[in-house]
Amino acid sequence: MVLWLLALSGCGGVTCPETHADVDGTCEKLNRAPQPIPKPDPLPNTERCDGLDNDGDDEVDEDWPELGEPCGTDVGECEPGVYVCSADGLEPICSGAQGPAIEVCDGLDNDCDGTDDNGPAEVCDGEDNDCDGLVDEGVWSVKQRRFDEHASVTAVDSGFVVARMTADEIRVETYDVTGDATRYQDDITRPDTEIDFLESDASANRVLVLFGGRQFQVLEARVDSNQVPTIVDTRELHNDWRQGIDFGVYEPPFQPRVSAAPPRVIGYRDLITLAVSPFSDASLDGLGLAPKPTDPLPVQAHFDAAGAFAAWEDGDNVRAGWLIDDGSFAVSIDVARGERPALGLRSGGPGLAFLQDGRLFLSELGGLSLQCTPGAFCKASVETDPIERTFHTALGLAYEAQSDSWVLALDEQVLVVGRSQGRAVVKQSLTNSVGSAPPRRIDVVTSGGTAAIVQSAERGASVLTFMGCF
Repeated sequence: MVLWLLALSGCGGVTCPETHADVDGTCEKLNRAPQPIPKPDPLPNTERCDGLDNDGDDEVDEDWPELGEPCGTDVGECEPGVYVCSADGLEPICSGAQGPAIEVCDGLDNDCDGTDDNGPAEVCDGEDNDCDGLVDEGVWSVKQRRFDEHASVTAVDSGFVVARMTADEIRVETYDVTGDATRYQDDITRPDTEIDFLESDASANRVLVLFGGRQFQVLEARVDSNQVPTIVDTRELHNDWRQGIDFGVYEPPFQPRVSAAPPRVIGYRDLITLAVSPFSDASLDGLGLAPKPTDPLPVQAHFDAAGAFAAWEDGDNVRAGWLIDDGSFAVSIDVARGERPALGLRSGGPGLAFLQDGRLFLSELGGLSLQCTPGAFCKASVETDPIERTFHTALGLAYEAQSDSWVLALDEQVLVVGRSQGRAVVKQSLTNSVGSAPPRRIDVVTSGGTAAIVQSAERGASVLTFMGCF
């Protein structure tokens, strides 16, 4: 019993577990940190692009010799950079370089191909996509319709109005700016009078159609916001316009012209006298009054009229004037040597196309002076197919503002003319065959970025052409 008590008190020594020590016969826990377990020496790492010797071969980033070398290009607007390590250390990247961008028309080489302003392919959007100074060249869409009878086209705010003769009627129908028929129309029974041709013009929603042969009437129609036309009146011109014998004076290119702004009829009332018949903005009143002879013009001279302006042949020259309602010209000047004039209106004044020695020319005139506008076309040559000029050569002209283009029709040719570095450049062309002979009269008008052209044979078929971005 004594021996057992001695053992408990520690006398004679006590055996303690490894984590404890014998202190005066008592096992107490040791207070010491455990020793770390030794790890084997690490194996060499794979080299990374990080400026360190990861694989322990005393070389840094040896797998990427291009580091620090230049990259990119200094062509055009591009700027070079240098190769540096990527943030993830996996590869080198080109840092600080300015790469190519989409080419824009700014006189610079944005896409860094060594050529300034050589943009992408041109598309029909009213922009100069390929940076050649021309807008929408070669990409206008074309729609056409053919009629067995004579037709005329004019422009209104929302599209176009076509007047044409059928066997029994004179029909007025509308088209939208994409060249599609609206299916809206109005008509009147065709008068018994001889009808050789139609001529039309419009201002806002007022449409005027001049028709006849040896005697003439004017038809007035209104077009509403839905493009629905309504014929509201017809009126016969004064008997001074009547010609008892057909000498051809009322055939193209001598037929009278009708203007909606200002409202008037202008033409040869007989073989020798050019005259004007003004009438009201609100009605056809005034057409029954005797026409007012204009200042003397050559007998049966080829002429054209647009708005307040007229142009005509005077010997070997083309002359232009600003005609007022009393028959006098406020301004009248020789524009150039030439023949077969055609007028078209643009903001700032008229444009004038004419022939000279078998070539086609185009001038842009000031509205007050009728002289060439500074910086604009002045007797600019227009390249065409060979011109076989005849006594009845027909020419039509209109300006399309959205693409800054003139649309010309010369007999069977249709030309879209733009400007590049001050030159007249043909952007697009087509040829329309009306029949066995070239057309005798031509209408060219524009609306909403689209051009409409009518080429009509004498007393016969017509071709209606729409051209534009549609």
